[in-house]
Amino acid sequence: MPEQLQQHIKLFLEGKTSLKGQELWNNWFTNPKFTAENLKMITSSDAKIKREIAVIKKTNNMFFISRKNWAIAASFLVLMGLSSFFYFSTSLFNNREYVTNKGERSKIVLSDGTQIWLNAASTLKYPAEFKGGTREVTLIGEAFFDVAKDKVHPFIIHTDKMDTKVVGTSFNVQAYPDQLKQEVSVLTGKVNVKSTVTDKNVYVTPGQKVVFKTQNNKLHAYNGVAKNTVSPWRKNILVFEETPFPEVIATLNRNYNVVIKVENKNLNNLKISAYFKALPVDQVIDLACNIVNATYKLEKGVYTIK
Repeated sequence: MPEQLQQHIKLFLEGKTSLKGQELWNNWFTNPKFTAENLKMITSSDAKIKREIAVIKKTNNMFFISRKNWAIAASFLVLMGLSSFFYFSTSLFNNREYVTNKGERSKIVLSDGTQIWLNAASTLKYPAEFKGGTREVTLIGEAFFDVAKDKVHPFIIHTDKMDTKVVGTSFNVQAYPDQLKQEVSVLTGKVNVKSTVTDKNVYVTPGQKVVFKTQNNKLHAYNGVAKNTVSPWRKNILVFEETPFPEVIATLNRNYNVVIKVENKNLNNLKISAYFKALPVDQVIDLACNIVNATYKLEKGVYTIK
């Protein structure tokens, strides 16, 4: 275990302030793969720590271990394996994390009945159960939300550049970190989008979208958005509107789980508009190359555009 992680856990188990240590510990002890069999990994001389761990697993009540035992607990975390320790990602506030791989899409239903379709290579963090005055989730990537109506408890989606707030509506949020813009397009209802960089506030309704441009940190609203262009990816449709070629390639890599490299760097200065409906990756790459007057070759599983 890295020394810094050890220190966080040490401070927490000694009863000292360490939010990171508490989060790391919580991530581990809520691991659903934990079984009583794993307790046998602790030696019989560690009977006290074994009893304490068994109790916390059963009751979910937090406790503080004496200073002399923190190292034993930290070592036990190592024995359990850091991969499972992070994978189950239950945070300080009992958050859950759902991750889609490249080429994968998933549907998630939250505790309030909200339905979320998660696009490829995306991450959604959400609580097992909503508590308090708001319903809040965090998104990295792209998702379509059909939010259960609740005027008393607004629903908020956090991305690294925007906060999107609704009480019950349907809309698409695109916020991939490798793209030059983030956007929210509305299918039904009214959506409030606020820039976390400038605090600018924009309301959008069906037929509109709001775009945050990372080059200048500007938030703009646009009209004339057709309903069939809101989350077309759910129907295996890719739509590009004056999209920089590098973003097109990144989208294809994510959605098809392939590796595409651009050998001709001059192509990165181009933008393309295209509509690809449920096509295999070879055809999409071929059509994209025709648009920019390029060629490609497939070798050892890698598409190289020249």
